[in-house]
Amino acid sequence: MKGELIQFLRTKDYKFIEEIGQGGTGRTVLLEDEIINERFVCKKYSPFYDEHKKLFFNNFKDEIKLLHLLYHQNIVRVFNYYLYPEEHTGYILMEFVKGQNIASFLKDNPDKINDVFKQTIDGFIHLESAKILHRDIRPDNILVSEKGIVKIIDFGFSKKIDFESDFDKSISLNWRYSPPNDFDEKIYDFRTELYFIGKLFEEIIKENDFQNFAYKELLKNMVDADYNSRIASFFDLNRRIISESTPEISFTSQEKKVYQSFASDLQSVFSNIDIDAEYISDIQKIIKEIEEVHKNSILEENLQSQNSLARCFIKGNFRYWKNRDIKVDTVYAFSKFISSASKERQKVILNNLWQRLDNIERSDPNEKDDLPF
Repeated sequence: MKGELIQFLRTKDYKFIEEIGQGGTGRTVLLEDEIINERFVCKKYSPFYDEHKKLFFNNFKDEIKLLHLLYHQNIVRVFNYYLYPEEHTGYILMEFVKGQNIASFLKDNPDKINDVFKQTIDGFIHLESAKILHRDIRPDNILVSEKGIVKIIDFGFSKKIDFESDFDKSISLNWRYSPPNDFDEKIYDFRTELYFIGKLFEEIIKENDFQNFAYKELLKNMVDADYNSRIASFFDLNRRIISESTPEISFTSQEKKVYQSFASDLQSVFSNIDIDAEYISDIQKIIKEIEEVHKNSILEENLQSQNSLARCFIKGNFRYWKNRDIKVDTVYAFSKFISSASKERQKVILNNLWQRLDNIERSDPNEKDDLPF
């Protein structure tokens, strides 16, 4: 019956392979599932001091909750968890990343510095979109697999944004790098995390004397100790990265025509956008939603819902013109264009659309107008 508890009676057995590490909050081991011939990292909550077991058990549960919100190529994947509240312990079963920490990998692969930098930013953009702060940025918490894929790990200190109640816990960690001026103002947000990522790469580049890093000016801004002078977010940083790589990417006259027709129609839909609305950055999600919009109007000449098209690109509130005619064929042509483009070209296409939308008037939903009701 609906709501009835379903019990799985058979236990799952794993083969112990090796010890990975022992930290202040637990032990990490490598296990193997012999049925599917797959290895997993298992993290056991087991603080070094027994008196801390009960005290920090909720933090361990929060880590599980946060990890289940995340699904991104550059963030370690969680497959399962097991909790034993009566013993104040538990386990997290995670993706096994066979590789090195980011500093060791780049020392051995200096030609990968630019790609690893962009992948790391992509991972933190996803954290930013989920409003999750990592709060423990150091080389050991960013791995790179043997295939060159960045994986952000260890979310034991992470949390959803809500600093007010426990700000001191956010800044009293044993930071590897000198803290920025943000701490003087009791600020710790994504602009602060951006600073620490910048310091991490700055250290790696200096230690190895890398001369091939393509984003030196952006890095200088990332490590600016002054909060207000720094780039505002990982999203904004990514747009700057895309803009700098744009001259290296070319489009045909026909591709430009397809883009321009769609971009003009999309821009014409909006009357204004709330200042706290966000651009959607998941390109595959955007493509899927555009295809759905097209499918729902496939027998029509014009789209039946301008709002549905706008929702493909904006997360938040906006106002739009219902009388704008958008040709179904224009949407279809753009859908085929962006879905068939390479990942780098997709980023450029999307960034150009954002530049169009940057020109839409922004409104503050908290400001009241002069009307009586």
